[in-house]
Amino acid sequence: MQQTSTLPPVVEADEIAARGFLTRTELGQHFLRSSEAARRLLGAIDIPADAHVIEVGAGLGTLSRTIALAGYRLWAIEKDERLRQQLTGQLAEFGSRARLTIGDVRHVDLEHGVGERGVLVSIMPFDPELSVALTKHVLSFPAVTRGLVVLPCAAADRLASETGHQLEVEEVDGISRSDFWPEASTVLRVVTIEKVLPCRS
Repeated sequence: MQQTSTLPPVVEADEIAARGFLTRTELGQHFLRSSEAARRLLGAIDIPADAHVIEVGAGLGTLSRTIALAGYRLWAIEKDERLRQQLTGQLAEFGSRARLTIGDVRHVDLEHGVGERGVLVSIMPFDPELSVALTKHVLSFPAVTRGLVVLPCAAADRLASETGHQLEVEEVDGISRSDFWPEASTVLRVVTIEKVLPCRS
């Protein structure tokens, strides 16, 4: 049975666990438990100052807020309507610099919303097939040339093998299963992705 009630403004993962909040398994939903873990993730990628950061699956907004606090423009995209109030509360102080869209990223017009330089920074769903599909979808837009994603080990391997020479996928750091609630049931990888641009003759 899916829970439909919304959360009170701005709670952390351990608190919603205590409240009995039900995650949506069909979305591969897991929530980052601490801002410290979010800062470690953000420190693993070099983001140009003028870049527009796209976050897919913003969840409770722990990583979202860390990105905005670092001074970047952020577009947080979250499919679960129940998290709207939570994310609005996390990002309210940043005004127009932090944009929130509730919806499936595959139905969002990224091409006209990112500008000239986009960077994907996301904790992808812990469903290998879905995480690969969403990562490839966002990187299919010309303005998005690089990213950092957390995803299951099997998804990282598949992403590297399926994209061939189009993307360079490199593991940069580790993250613990216990950094999430519910705790991840599989090994996770943190990878950077660089789009390989064709050589000009």
